[in-house]
Amino acid sequence: FTTELFYRDLFFLSDVFDQQDIGGSLSWRKPLGEHSYAELAYTMKNVKIHNIDENASEEIRLEEGNYLQSKIDLSWGHDTRDSVYITRKGHKFEIGTMMSGSFLGGDADVYGFNMSGMQFFNLPWDHIFSIEGAFRTVNTWGDGDRVPIFERLFLGGANNLRGFDYREVGPKDGTGEPLGGLTSAYATFEYTFPIVEKVRGAFFYDVGVVSGDSFDWGGDVNSNVGVGPRLFLPIGPIRVDFGIPVQ
Repeated sequence: FTTELFYRDLFFLSDVFDQQDIGGSLSWRKPLGEHSYAELAYTMKNVKIHNIDENASEEIRLEEGNYLQSKIDLSWGHDTRDSVYITRKGHKFEIGTMMSGSFLGGDADVYGFNMSGMQFFNLPWDHIFSIEGAFRTVNTWGDGDRVPIFERLFLGGANNLRGFDYREVGPKDGTGEPLGGLTSAYATFEYTFPIVEKVRGAFFYDVGVVSGDSFDWGGDVNSNVGVGPRLFLPIGPIRVDFGIPVQ
């Protein structure tokens, strides 16, 4: 059983608006056998979209204001990885759904589904090949007229498409500002090898798409290649990646 209270100023999301989240959450996680688990979470938060730039587009200006989000998340996972730091074999798979809106006392009528997974292969001479991917989709229900920007989907940055700027991949307005989409999918292929003790090198390829419609694959395909070191230090793991867009 986990509880959380938070106050977050997310000024790094955009150059034309700021986002502030204030709220709390309760979650219950239960093992289901040796490798499986289920988790149920409830979150109540006030989301404020503010400090809109005077040159922002009308699409961004429509997002300005306060939203009370009351949300339930339900997920199931299966994890057989041999380590969470230098994973050499095993897999992790998660599937989940979420719903928020007026039936829970909020005013953001949104639902969504997500699925993600990773698989690791232990090769000779301590080389490791891994595949990672995720699919997400969101949409409105009930009286909801649009998915607010804080629930829309973006790709780009250190956690998925590493050859692109943070949130760069996906639909944009007329000024080039990311608006986010309703469906996203990406896949990562990575090959790592030892250099010296606690230091590994990596080659990777990332590919992904963000669509403006729910359960739709019509967005532009983006991909990159790259290299980077992996440092496993006493303070924790450090990853530095250099990605080059190719598509």
